[in-house]
Amino acid sequence: MSETLWALLQPSSLLVIAIALALVGTWLRWHALAASLLTLVLASIAVAVVLPVTEWIAGPLEEQVAPVALPARVDGILVLGGAVEWRITASRGQLTLNEAGERIAAAAALAQRYPQARLVFTGVFQDTFAQDFRAHGTERSLWYGPVFADRDVRYLGSARSTFEDALVALRETPPAPAETWLLVTSAMHMPRALATFRTQGWTTLVPFPVDYRTTGTALPGFDWDVAGTLADLDVAVREWGALQVYRRTGRISP
Repeated sequence: MSETLWALLQPSSLLVIAIALALVGTWLRWHALAASLLTLVLASIAVAVVLPVTEWIAGPLEEQVAPVALPARVDGILVLGGAVEWRITASRGQLTLNEAGERIAAAAALAQRYPQARLVFTGVFQDTFAQDFRAHGTERSLWYGPVFADRDVRYLGSARSTFEDALVALRETPPAPAETWLLVTSAMHMPRALATFRTQGWTTLVPFPVDYRTTGTALPGFDWDVAGTLADLDVAVREWGALQVYRRTGRISP
């Protein structure tokens, strides 16, 4: 239900709904209504591609949790789900990433930097990385070599939301009191993710935000990538909405 609701309320979906209503209005000869809806759609798209709307909405989220200096020792690396296109991965037999793929790339770099650290992936199952974590890789391998072979890796595929990420991770891989863990997720998602884990009791996580969508400078300028602009706007609006829902439902502390 929540996924369906978010899908309907995101800006791009609302534009599609407005266009559909305009077509219905034209069919019913409500020409004034149809013209008004189409004008609203075109004006909204123009504002989104000319003004730095995404910077205004997403920027404050990405600035809430600043990157920190990496510690000398790391005991575990926790990588939140959302970066893997699991249907394509299962169909093609090769790990396929989406626009949040920097989470996986950063995790690979961190795993090389900290060869003794445990790796935990939420939202994916072991067969997603069937070609990986071996000494000698195949043509479909991403994680291979001595530093990845026989690595301590856990897959928490049952977690389907940020809240479940925290609950399942704490249940399946509880950290020892003196351990240092890195939390890897998109910068826009980091405020909600970090607050959720800390509210549930994992207070020692060190944030490692990646996958930035904004430049930090909100300057107007026409962006011909209309689809990309709307996609980033969808993500930002959804993240703000989810943050408010988590606060109101007690999943994160005020």
